[in-house]
Amino acid sequence: MQHLPFSVDLRLRTQHLSIGEMTGGVADEVLRQEVHPGKWSAIDNIAHLAVFHPIFQRRLQRVADEETPLFEPYVWQEDALFAEYRQLSNRELLAQYRHDREGFVRFVEGLKAGDFRRQGRHQLYGTISAAQLIEMFVLHESHHLFTIFKLLNFGK
Repeated sequence: MQHLPFSVDLRLRTQHLSIGEMTGGVADEVLRQEVHPGKWSAIDNIAHLAVFHPIFQRRLQRVADEETPLFEPYVWQEDALFAEYRQLSNRELLAQYRHDREGFVRFVEGLKAGDFRRQGRHQLYGTISAAQLIEMFVLHESHHLFTIFKLLNFGK
């Protein structure tokens, strides 16, 4: 995608693969353990990431279609898809994740050059371009990947 920095494009296409690499050989019971009571498990973090494909695709579509749309902050407690995804097995969740990522990448590839410069507004982060939204998506995913890594390897 020539309208994104090389590193963003590469991470968008490949970063998610590390989820399967980290968790593929780990039993679901381990992935569901709350290492810290009241905090998300590894599977909760994966489910949270998985729901962001349709959320960000809708946001990007709105940026392409509307004049500076306003985005509400995400509230996981109100997300029925998150509740559904966190009940899936890791194998099922990873398959869904790969499928949704392929669709998301195809969607981003289909954006017009001018769409990457168009902007939306986020209640917490302010005005943000479509290109910045895509980078935020990748950085958000990276944050949760690190959390999963810590939970599985260090219990932190």
